[in-house]
Amino acid sequence: MPELPRCNREYAKKSYWEERFATEESFEWLASYKDVAPQLKKYLPACQSDPILVVGCGNSSFSYDLYSEGGYSNITSIDYSENVIAAMKEKYPDMEWVCADMTDLNESVFPTNSFACVIDKAAMDALMSEEEDVWCPAQKVVDSCRKMCAGISRILQSGGYHVHISFAQPHFRKKYLLGQHPASNLAPAQKFDENEDVCEFRWDLNHENIGGEHSVGCFHHFMYVMKKN
Repeated sequence: MPELPRCNREYAKKSYWEERFATEESFEWLASYKDVAPQLKKYLPACQSDPILVVGCGNSSFSYDLYSEGGYSNITSIDYSENVIAAMKEKYPDMEWVCADMTDLNESVFPTNSFACVIDKAAMDALMSEEEDVWCPAQKVVDSCRKMCAGISRILQSGGYHVHISFAQPHFRKKYLLGQHPASNLAPAQKFDENEDVCEFRWDLNHENIGGEHSVGCFHHFMYVMKKN
């Protein structure tokens, strides 16, 4: 097990991850590919060569397992840690690893409509370490999550899925994924026709328990599924 940070806020700092990834070889957050594969498969592209993006990949084997066990050949994985991207390039040289910030997915990183599916496994959860109050979260966290969702929506193809795997309870996480928290000047909400009753990220959201409705235990991990309109 890796040494835990003194304060959970460290999980939101790049310096923490750079130091950790300098020595840590692999760590799997929340669930492995094998744990979620039966549920995930429904939302992956029918064509296994269609482009898939994994954000905040860290040093998890999830992307590689999706490639080697799932058979998906066109996977790009991003993380803002230079150390982990360098390590993953060396470990899995046949795959695409890109150093990029998931909260700043602008045109210089990926063109619009680049991916058929975008997967986040516990990446947004790291941002939540600075949330402070779940009922009235810090605006910094709201802004980061809004920018993350807006960027993912931009690069996600129409009809494609954003799959978000998290420990967060639906009541709280849905507000981020649907842009329901107040916007700020640093991360303004996207404006559409006043008569349009649509999420600002132009996707519909559903969620399910990891392992299904009959999974064992009181505390579940969740799979949030957003389909781009």
